[in-house]
Amino acid sequence: MKKVFQFLCLIVRLMSGLMIFIQGYEKFTGGFSLTGLTHVIAQNEDSPMWYKLMFEYMIEPYTTLWEWVIPLGEMMIGIALVIGFLQKYAALFGIFIMINYILADMIFTYPIQLLGFIMIVLNMDKLRNLSAYAIYNMFMKKEAG
Repeated sequence: MKKVFQFLCLIVRLMSGLMIFIQGYEKFTGGFSLTGLTHVIAQNEDSPMWYKLMFEYMIEPYTTLWEWVIPLGEMMIGIALVIGFLQKYAALFGIFIMINYILADMIFTYPIQLLGFIMIVLNMDKLRNLSAYAIYNMFMKKEAG
């Protein structure tokens, strides 16, 4: 049963990584723009006031920068989760991104993805030996000894 749960955690990690990579890639190649989003969030009744202010003063003046950072960050998180490199940190950044999307009232598949990232963080002990780092260590031990 332990191996089945470990395999399930691996599937969640791979699917979460692929989903966020594809989202980032589509934003990167599809002309992602934050220009109109600031006004939508300002008029949104579901977003908290502190989030609206943060978006107005931290995101809106630097939209050109964020239009590059967001898609590249999503793609890097996806790659890290798929290969299992720094997967805990990638999942934590994934949680951060999904919470931001939910606060901006962009609720699509983000709650499901948020649940996947939380599951990855909470089950890191199950995923440690299914990562690129574990495979690297396995080969280094064989070479050394």
